Amino acid sequence: MTPRPSSSASPRDGFTLLEVIIATAVAAIVLLVINTTFFTALRLHNTTQDRITEDRALQRTLGTVRRDLAGIMLPSSSGVFAGALQTTLASSLTQGTYGDKIGPDLYTNTGAINGWNPFSEVQLVDYYLAPAEDGSNTKNLVRAVTRNLLPAQVTTPELQTLLTRVADASIDFYDGTAWTDAWDSAASNTMPTAIRFQLTLAGPDGKAPANSVPVTLVVPVLVATTENLDATASTGGAP
Repeated sequence: MTPRPSSSASPRDGFTLLEVIIATAVAAIVLLVINTTFFTALRLHNTTQDRITEDRALQRTLGTVRRDLAGIMLPSSSGVFAGALQTTLASSLTQGTYGDKIGPDLYTNTGAINGWNPFSEVQLVDYYLAPAEDGSNTKNLVRAVTRNLLPAQVTTPELQTLLTRVADASIDFYDGTAWTDAWDSAASNTMPTAIRFQLTLAGPDGKAPANSVPVTLVVPVLVATTENLDATASTGGAP
């Protein structure tokens, strides 16, 4: 006797075309969301790292400038190990070999003493604004250091690029009542009571942003000449 086929429907062997299309669309949406989230987080991470790197470079630069200004020395009678603080000399060397000079020659005691450099801690430091090496319309803040102040022959200063993407920089002097951009310790026989260093960073277009506020560093000058002390005593203030 031949068995009769079952009347119940057999289970499906696969998915319908509509189910496949819906599953593909859902998977594409999920992948799109994951991709957008990943690249947004990656862009935020890169932006944060760039900002941290820029801030570190700026703080390192300000720390170097602060040490140089805080360690400024009194001019000596010979003018060899510690020359006069003269902006007139700086203005005559504005267009120098290394770029636009900022401020005067700084004789400072921030030199490191070790077994490889047989020099004292006294060194000559100059700051320049040099054209950027990447071809942009910005400048680099360059620090030129001369450690051997009694050379047997002409020496070349050691150049150190402290900061890139700089729009402008300047050094001013405080005479006790007001700020001035000129100083000549050889003529006045006095030292400023403070030195102000200002730095303007360049924007994405290579220029200083409109209404930008420069980064300002004010360092008191702790050394004083006899004229400084006499002037302070005459005003009744502490030296």
